[in-house]
Amino acid sequence: MSSLYALLRPIRISSSNFQKCVRSLGTTSKFSGNVEVLPLSKIDKDDLGHSILIHKGTLPPGSQKTPHDVVAMGVKGAKILSLSSSLAGVVMVPVLSSYLWEAAAERPSMMMFAIVANTFLVLLSFTPLLLHFLAKRFPIDIFYNNDKKVFTTVHYNFLMQKQALRFSASEVVDAAVAPEMKKVWIPLATAFVGKRPLLISLDRNAYLDKLAFDDLTKNVHIPPNHD
Repeated sequence: MSSLYALLRPIRISSSNFQKCVRSLGTTSKFSGNVEVLPLSKIDKDDLGHSILIHKGTLPPGSQKTPHDVVAMGVKGAKILSLSSSLAGVVMVPVLSSYLWEAAAERPSMMMFAIVANTFLVLLSFTPLLLHFLAKRFPIDIFYNNDKKVFTTVHYNFLMQKQALRFSASEVVDAAVAPEMKKVWIPLATAFVGKRPLLISLDRNAYLDKLAFDDLTKNVHIPPNHD
């Protein structure tokens, strides 16, 4: 019983180590080919190009929200709630876990309950990370530099900072044939750029620049009459 307690005893992570782990999610990195991830703030507006999506930012003032705006707001709201709960979890989970183990040590009959409860707490702690891995696949905006033929998708990182994924159309691979699809934890994507899964809308009517959309999805199979 003591060995089981030692194995399942909660691991305490200092706040400094937690901050280092989180910062690593927002650093600049290179993937295969010409794919690059960097903070959006580091890209000049002229180099960024124009937005090819139809949303409130590309429509006249006073326009109604588009389906993309609704999804983008949902992703942002979920990320804010997730970040808030994860910060609270860093403080509360170790406290609750320690309390459960102390109670189980005093009353061996509570050991099974302590194991189940701690398993639940561990899964609860990882929920914000799972949400992050899903939400970061959705681009809140897509830009296109027509001169350089470079696309830039904008995503939220773990700390709600805007990150840019830059690539050319040749780097886009249909998720249905991408070998990386078998390697991801949750196989939910419409395309891959490098080794990164993306949830790109395949509805041509959702794009302001339809020629850029055609170039972006030239390697992606879109069923006839898809909307």
